[in-house]
Amino acid sequence: MTNVRSAQLAEQYEAAHDEFVSLVESLVDSQWHLIGKNFPVRIDNEDEGRPVGVIAHHVATNGDWITERIQTMLAGGPLAPVNQREVNSQHARINANVTKDEVLRLMRASRGRIANAVRAIPDNQLDIQRSTPAGPMSAAERVEKVLIGHMKQHQGSIQAAIA
Repeated sequence: MTNVRSAQLAEQYEAAHDEFVSLVESLVDSQWHLIGKNFPVRIDNEDEGRPVGVIAHHVATNGDWITERIQTMLAGGPLAPVNQREVNSQHARINANVTKDEVLRLMRASRGRIANAVRAIPDNQLDIQRSTPAGPMSAAERVEKVLIGHMKQHQGSIQAAIA
């Protein structure tokens, strides 16, 4: 069975991933420590008060988690609500001294794994609406809005900070 649409979504993910990695690679030490800017706005009006390096690490560590939630949704399992502010705050405290090399290592290691997980989604499962804490969503919407959209949003926060 060929998953044509899933393959297209995986290619979109890979392109966004590669763009994010290129941005991280381009950052100099002084930029790594700048505070991110809201771009275009933060969810729940949360201010982006984390350093650029912490934001990059957040993206690097969340791709697998988001993918697992998509797989749980596809399997019919419930998605527990998450207090994102609390999770982000704790992540920022724990990873305040993260290095660029660590972020790049994580990003490079996850690219193929996440893209392959997206490719494995059967095309006939992409548009089925399922319950999520954010309301009904399809797997395609989760890939586009959450997996790719999350990365793009944070890329914008970093680009706004270094502009």
